[in-house]
Amino acid sequence: MILLTIRDLGHRFVRFVVVVVLAAVVFALLFVMTGLVEQFNREPFDTTAAIGGSGWVLADGVSGPFTASSSLPVTAIDALEAEVKAPVVASRSSLAHDGSKEEIVVLGHAAGSLGQPPIADGRAATARGEIVLDKSLGIAVGEQVVVGGEPFDVVGRSRDTTILAGIPLAFVMLEDAQQLIFRSPEVVSGFLVDGEIGELPPGTELISADDVAADTLKPLDGAIASIDLVRGLLWIVAAIIVGSVVYLSALERQRDFAVLKAVGVSNRTLLASLALQAVLVAVLSVAVAAVLQVFVAPAFPLRVRVPADAFWQLPVLAVAMALVAGIAGMRRVARSDPALAFAAGGA
Repeated sequence: MILLTIRDLGHRFVRFVVVVVLAAVVFALLFVMTGLVEQFNREPFDTTAAIGGSGWVLADGVSGPFTASSSLPVTAIDALEAEVKAPVVASRSSLAHDGSKEEIVVLGHAAGSLGQPPIADGRAATARGEIVLDKSLGIAVGEQVVVGGEPFDVVGRSRDTTILAGIPLAFVMLEDAQQLIFRSPEVVSGFLVDGEIGELPPGTELISADDVAADTLKPLDGAIASIDLVRGLLWIVAAIIVGSVVYLSALERQRDFAVLKAVGVSNRTLLASLALQAVLVAVLSVAVAAVLQVFVAPAFPLRVRVPADAFWQLPVLAVAMALVAGIAGMRRVARSDPALAFAAGGA
């Protein structure tokens, strides 16, 4: 069976290579789409983990700090019973640098407290007029930026601190954020808390960090659903490619199969040969796609984070798809009449 399949693939080598390349392009896009969905789902959880704290205390009725506006008097922290607590300001703004503008989320924190992210380059902001930016902005430590009309010196950079499909966070001192967002030192967005939590100030509610992350995914539901639809269409395209090559092979080899049947080769062996051909196309296509996606992913404006599971799940699904797609060709083989062998010989 294996020898039969290899000889047929060698005879149709050019077609085999073309089909593998075409299917590999489709599977590479599937890898990328899977990586985008993974990034969407993991991004808010990575960001809330970097900010720190097990929960946010916000004004009643506010769904989350990144999808709605919240404001509380800074003095409300005195009525908050928590093992660790810190005031925080979070709001969207814009950043200007070298003539271009970027949408950002400003997050103001007190020095050395919750809200200060892990630093990848440079150091944390410790004084007014200093800012830490996510590395996705591509702005180096030592440069100057303008946020909300105010100049800031970039003293550090963080990693994996983006929200809402790639909007980077900018970390500044609490006083700077209060001035930028509220124009008052008496107002904050809420409080980050950790450890044991007791009584909350009146008019506030506690939202866990995981619920905050889940809340930021809601505006992306449409985008994620669209990507899932595209992934489904790509699977259909891949099935058509693999299924068509198996079916054409079955048509072209109909007399060969008739001869083999006439000399006693079982249907099971012939079907297994055709199935093996479909599986080889699928597996080699996925292998090429796994390499190809490494070069395709950087072209996307958003980070593509292909999960490790995809590198075994996609081949398994591809093999299953190849077998299903090849059913039409296999049925053609099963119905081939051994008498065709004699008809061909007498022609």
